[in-house]
Amino acid sequence: MHFLCLHGMGTNSRIFEMQTSAIRYALDSQHTYEYVDGAVLTDMAPGLAQLAPGTESDFCQYADESSVESCRKALLDLDEYIKEEGPFDGVIAFSQGAGLAASLMVHHIQNNPQKAQKDPIFRCGIFFSGGTPEDPRRVLSRDLPEHKRRYLSYEDDGELIQVPTAHIWGQNDSFYPTFGPVLSGICDKKTKEELVHSGGHEVPGAKDQLTVDKVARIIRRTIARAEIFQEKNG
Repeated sequence: MHFLCLHGMGTNSRIFEMQTSAIRYALDSQHTYEYVDGAVLTDMAPGLAQLAPGTESDFCQYADESSVESCRKALLDLDEYIKEEGPFDGVIAFSQGAGLAASLMVHHIQNNPQKAQKDPIFRCGIFFSGGTPEDPRRVLSRDLPEHKRRYLSYEDDGELIQVPTAHIWGQNDSFYPTFGPVLSGICDKKTKEELVHSGGHEVPGAKDQLTVDKVARIIRRTIARAEIFQEKNG
């Protein structure tokens, strides 16, 4: 599978490549990965100092989340990037990147449900500490007041994303404790996998090989499920 890889806020594609290296090593070698930087500069994410090389100076985010215009641009830019550089079989994303990817997936579902089922923008999603996605209808509305923005949730929206997904998050995430379970809630329980590890807001790495192996197993199951899903709906 060919994966689009989206990092979290206050990091960059090089760091995300390092963060996912142990998991990629544990997966089958035929998969390929394309890492994309956010376009908005920001401060380094908290807790990243030990991972970021001393020469690292550019820390990015896909959007300034305090600005609806910035979030709108991020969503449209990602959609355009996929049209120009894709297709991608799946997405692997962390934190803000995961929320953005999920919003785009929902946008395609809202825009054309039949096409999204037969030809989804991603055949599967692998989400680490997945950010809570915004309702793309509101983000893309040109006359939306800031106070009218809303986030998607199972309670209000149900299970919107039907393609197979894997959700991995830390039970000790002190930075964003809702990142992971809320995004998981809007994904079809029949086609999703969940893994809650003992860490925090992070991608499990080589220091915790047991968790890495568990993550690799659920990603393999998600990929296999995506291939079956595609055969049924293709």
